[in-house]
Amino acid sequence: MKRQKGNFIISKKLILILVLFTFSFLMAACGGGKNEASTQNTDKTGKSTVPGVTDKKILIGANAPLSGPLAASGAAVYPAIEAYFKKINDEGGIHGRNLEFVYYDDEYNPSKTVGVVKRLVEEDKVFMVNMLGAGPTAAVADYLKEKNVPVVPAITGVTNLLKYKNIFEMYPDYKTDGHTLAKYAIKELEGKKIAVWYQNDDYGKNELEAITDELEKSNMTLVKAIPYNPTDVDFSSSVLQLKEAKPDVLIMAPAQKPLAQFLKDAKKLDLKTKFLVSYAAADISIANLAGPAAEGVIFSSYQKPFVADSSDPKMKELQKFSKEYLNGKEPTFYEYIGILVAQLTVEALNRAGEDPTSEKVISEMEKMENWNGSWIVDNVTYGPNQHGLGSSSMYFMKIQDGKFVKMP
Repeated sequence: MKRQKGNFIISKKLILILVLFTFSFLMAACGGGKNEASTQNTDKTGKSTVPGVTDKKILIGANAPLSGPLAASGAAVYPAIEAYFKKINDEGGIHGRNLEFVYYDDEYNPSKTVGVVKRLVEEDKVFMVNMLGAGPTAAVADYLKEKNVPVVPAITGVTNLLKYKNIFEMYPDYKTDGHTLAKYAIKELEGKKIAVWYQNDDYGKNELEAITDELEKSNMTLVKAIPYNPTDVDFSSSVLQLKEAKPDVLIMAPAQKPLAQFLKDAKKLDLKTKFLVSYAAADISIANLAGPAAEGVIFSSYQKPFVADSSDPKMKELQKFSKEYLNGKEPTFYEYIGILVAQLTVEALNRAGEDPTSEKVISEMEKMENWNGSWIVDNVTYGPNQHGLGSSSMYFMKIQDGKFVKMP
């Protein structure tokens, strides 16, 4: 019995050794362990092999409409992004790395966006990009997917880009906005005859499709739907067509500069209707550009600073940032966009950890749920099947005495 007991003890030791050996072998084969994982993306000298990432910096790129129909937006969005990145660098960067930002003018022209993005990816070798515009983003979506470049974020809300695993939009999608606008027109503004004036691109078409669908649910049809091109500067023809259609509510999906000119043309030609506008054009600059013609115009919105109380802790942080990094000027719609772009970028990189890869950025973005780290929007949620901004904070406001006032 004693001998059997000794044999039994030896057997247990052998089994334990074999188990430990097998486990160690499997871990090594699978790249297990922190050290192995962290060196998968480095060369023999320990330097990162991930494009745009070194031990000292992370390179972010962007297309930018610095000229053309959206030049005014480009002049505000990109300096705001740069300013926020400077703030982060001043505070120590992302896991010890500074953020560098490079962008080139594409004139808001999709055919030029292709060259800009290829330069960013193939020559500058950026790690990640943010994109502005539905058309420009669509023009390079397949290319960026092929190159495995994360887009955090795309400044758009079109639905046809939501299928891309590497693209995360920063707007509530335009169809959601269109449905919201139509419901408001019917229920709150008691619209019986509704028309639409929209930008002739994916943005405007998404809005139009959703508005039409929502009206059909109430057994209603549009009395008029008029597109315009982003380069148009005179809208008197559209105004005259709408005067003939006599809508009691006009839902609008434009950019800001065309909207301001349309409102001035509408006032000059005495178009009588209620104006209801997409959040994509919600900026108080409309009050300055259109003057009295902007009074009473109603907008959907998701950007809380427009109507937030100045005592809100986030608004105090925003004011402090503006004073220190934006020369003390009051941010506008486009600066808010730039700040939100930068805050989403920073959050994605922080979540990706010390050894960021495209796969980590995408994985971590898809885990984001009710994130409230931004000053601009609350309850940011993304997921594997939700690559558009999951925000429950949309509301309505109007221009009154040259300022935004939240609708009751």
